[in-house]
Amino acid sequence: MPENIPSRARREMLEQQKALQETGPYMTLGIQLVITILAFFGIGYWLDHHFHSGSLWMIIFTSFGVVSSLTYFIVTVIGLQKKEDRKLGKTETKVR
Repeated sequence: MPENIPSRARREMLEQQKALQETGPYMTLGIQLVITILAFFGIGYWLDHHFHSGSLWMIIFTSFGVVSSLTYFIVTVIGLQKKEDRKLGKTETKVR
């Protein structure tokens, strides 16, 4: 960072940078979810029009897109949460 920035502004910039680094992985998940579903919908739509099969392939591929993107979403969120917990030093306690 440039040295001519006042210390208060520098602190605020560092806080904003830290916030973006912490929330960055979460911000792309929604976009990935939508793009995956739309891509599989598009494949199914194209197959239906190519083979004149009604909406069979569109339903199959869209369903697969929804299931796969939600699975990826959940696995990623759980992984990011575990990473955050390790970073903060939290440990799981077992109940007996």
